[in-house]
Amino acid sequence: MNTADALPQPAPVLRHAAAEDMEQIKPLWHSLYQHQFEHGMLLRLPEGAYDAWLQSIIPFLGRFADVVVAELNGEIVAFVAGRIRTLPPYFGSSTIGAISEVYVSESHRGTGIGRRLLAFALEWFAAQQITRVELQVVAGNLDGIRFYRQLGWHEELLQMVWETGPSDRPAAV
Repeated sequence: MNTADALPQPAPVLRHAAAEDMEQIKPLWHSLYQHQFEHGMLLRLPEGAYDAWLQSIIPFLGRFADVVVAELNGEIVAFVAGRIRTLPPYFGSSTIGAISEVYVSESHRGTGIGRRLLAFALEWFAAQQITRVELQVVAGNLDGIRFYRQLGWHEELLQMVWETGPSDRPAAV
């Protein structure tokens, strides 16, 4: 049992992040990707990945992208990032939402923050007239998959990967 379960916690403040929040989000972002690697994500981040992510999202905040945060006592403990994108013409050129990151700090998991934060993010998409939102989960993240299923999400596609070249992973037997 973590301390968040044992002690009553004040309700987190849910809000849209601003550029000045990004330094506080940085360690959470890195923890998210470390968690994904531990659960089977094969793609590795290059040097400077967080800065590249910032450059790709900050100019579009509030219009085509949103980062929502949960804050407790002035500390950001969770975040969800998403963007609006257009499907290719062969899928009807529909405008959809794409959630790229969802992370709750380990000490605050199981407190309902993730559920509330994701609902808050989905409200932003709805306000943008978005009726379909997609996200990806690393296949080995069974807790994450269970969490999304409990919230009504369902599987549509399964991403398969083939890589050529040197690899530190053992070959299939």
